[in-house]
Amino acid sequence: MLSVTAVCENGVLKPNEPLNLTEGQTVQLSVDDHAHRIPPRQPTAEEVEFDRRIRAAKSFDEMFAVMDAAPQSTDDFDVVKAINETRRLTGFRIPDPQEGAVP
Repeated sequence: MLSVTAVCENGVLKPNEPLNLTEGQTVQLSVDDHAHRIPPRQPTAEEVEFDRRIRAAKSFDEMFAVMDAAPQSTDDFDVVKAINETRRLTGFRIPDPQEGAVP
């Protein structure tokens, strides 16, 4: 399998390096759009400590106690909307109804 980087110019993909293909050869192409990727951020010290405490819990009661002690979010982040947006961008079927949609 061959993997190369290409640039789209006027609707035509142009490889950044020569390809060892014969003229007229048919190939199968998969496109990975790097531009839409968001690089992962590094966790904060508080997040690392929270993760450590969750993993150290020996029972569900201990785990729930750690979770209950976590600071509450002050933003209006909607996890369902975020998951559905990720599904939409990646082509997955969105099983959750969209806000205002008629079933």
